[in-house]
Amino acid sequence: MKKKPKVLVVSYYWYPFAGVGTYRVSRFVKYLQRLGWDVVILTAKKAATGHIADPDDPLLKSVKVYRSSIFEPTQLLSNKKSGNTSSTHDPSIFYSKNKGILAKIAVWMRLNILIPDAKLTWKWFAVPLGKKVIKQEAPDIIFSTSPPPTTHRIAQQLAAWSKIPWLADFRDPWTNIYYYDDNPLSPLAQKKNKELENQILHSADRVTVVNHGFFDKIPDSVQTKIHRITNGFDPDHITTEESKPQRNERFTIRYFGSLKMNQRPTAFLEALSQIENKTPEIAQRMRFEFFGSLDPTIEKDLESICTRISFKKNSFIKHSDMMALLPKSDLLLLSIGNSKNSSYALSTKVFEYMISGSNVLGIGPVEGAAAEVVSTTGIGKFFDRTDTSRVYAYLMSCFEAFDRNEYTFNDRNESMEKYSFSELTNQLDSTLKQLIR
Repeated sequence: MKKKPKVLVVSYYWYPFAGVGTYRVSRFVKYLQRLGWDVVILTAKKAATGHIADPDDPLLKSVKVYRSSIFEPTQLLSNKKSGNTSSTHDPSIFYSKNKGILAKIAVWMRLNILIPDAKLTWKWFAVPLGKKVIKQEAPDIIFSTSPPPTTHRIAQQLAAWSKIPWLADFRDPWTNIYYYDDNPLSPLAQKKNKELENQILHSADRVTVVNHGFFDKIPDSVQTKIHRITNGFDPDHITTEESKPQRNERFTIRYFGSLKMNQRPTAFLEALSQIENKTPEIAQRMRFEFFGSLDPTIEKDLESICTRISFKKNSFIKHSDMMALLPKSDLLLLSIGNSKNSSYALSTKVFEYMISGSNVLGIGPVEGAAAEVVSTTGIGKFFDRTDTSRVYAYLMSCFEAFDRNEYTFNDRNESMEKYSFSELTNQLDSTLKQLIR
């Protein structure tokens, strides 16, 4: 009987600690298993994340998981009594206008001392455990995924020690990560991060990225081993229910996930304000529901704007609950961050919205990757963050369709198929097997 290929996955984010960091790697693991792979996970005992995975998710039981200890230095700067946390696992801290002294110290440490990230000490525990795992499990290849970049440094040491091939996957850029635009590193920290990034790019046998443009000025020898595998949707999450959802009492706009200050959807907020002022009778028939982590400043803006429009902020909900609410929304808001590399951003949210059937209102770079996906798949419209007049017009046209009881549903089409994680994992499977051979 032919032996199954086995991959050791190094990921800081893993079940039961769920969130955006877990989604891409968990879908790869799920579909690699279906393609006949044995998968072993090396992760941390406790990840800094906002919510717990659905306990019924099969991945909680179908994968062998090894968890190493971890110590995060910024935890020492958390004031639990006052509720003032300085944890830097949440990028929102970089944009907070009212940071306390502990948070300011934590941000400075994160940018200039904790290189490449606040998880750097995880390597002390993960590498020794990883060596034991390799001896015991005998994987054929190592797959690491970032952020945080420390995962790649762990995999780098394990690959050098074991002589096993290694693929490094980048969900986000490293030295070009968006929050460095408004929170620049010191020259010394910037140099050190760039050196570490170059070491990873040169050491890895293959590199996968969500989108091109993650790295600056890389030599041809590195460029040839970079392969783009976008984010996507899980086809198992597509509902088979053909019936029209029950009509909402009010025209309902929803947002799911984190909304940080660098994602502030200015045109959307100003368009809501215009609806409030110009057509109060329509405002009274609209609502905006937020699920996730909302920047306090944006929350105050919404509370100030929405006097007639119903606004409600909710915390994170289970992924299965989110997927159930998506098709019951009259409009889904998507907001891409404002940074020098925002045109490359391609979050998993785009694809979860894609398979919901609901219309999407996108805010961000109109020439960017997210705008291209929304346009080519026909799931909605994308606007510049300052294009208030066109966002207002689109909101009103969507409301008018709702008022006429016209149910607009975006059918699954051929242009969406290349973003299915079953197809994307076929690409990863091929790349991994090439390295093993």
